[in-house]
Amino acid sequence: MSDERGAGRPPPAADDRAAVVAGWFDRHVDTIHRYVARRAGDEVARELTAETFRVALEDFDRYDPTRGGERPWLYGIATNLLRHHWRNEQRRLRAHLRHAGVTDAVAGDPLVGVDSRIDAQRRLELVVDLIEQLDPDDRDLLVLVALEGCTSAEAAQALDIPAGTVRSRLNRIRTQLRTQGATR
Repeated sequence: MSDERGAGRPPPAADDRAAVVAGWFDRHVDTIHRYVARRAGDEVARELTAETFRVALEDFDRYDPTRGGERPWLYGIATNLLRHHWRNEQRRLRAHLRHAGVTDAVAGDPLVGVDSRIDAQRRLELVVDLIEQLDPDDRDLLVLVALEGCTSAEAAQALDIPAGTVRSRLNRIRTQLRTQGATR
């Protein structure tokens, strides 16, 4: 019986799997940590980075090297963990607001008014606003390609979508951002 990797070999022993994932850790821990930290901050990044490699070891039999390298697979795991983290954070915030009797929360930074006078800051805020309005799947794709430097193939593997879908989505995202940016 052949395994999911299609090589017709039995999966490596648990010790071998641990050694493989340890090698991945050595090569990619900083990259994965930076990716998660950009999206969730350093404190959360330490936890989610460790969790990424724990999941990689736990789900090692699901890794298919014929679909690409381990880096995009690790990005995929980290992306899923980030999504899970943010869903939990949103639930906690909504529960806290309900408990406190607050129906609408406005995040306020006293420096926003000052920063908005600076043209460069306004442009940055516009870009951030536009990106925040993207569908979460599109935002994940954009972050992987624009910030992490993943190729279309790597992003496709990380998000478990066809490479052609990556290219068409990126084109649609660019058009959407251009159109929305021009109307503001």
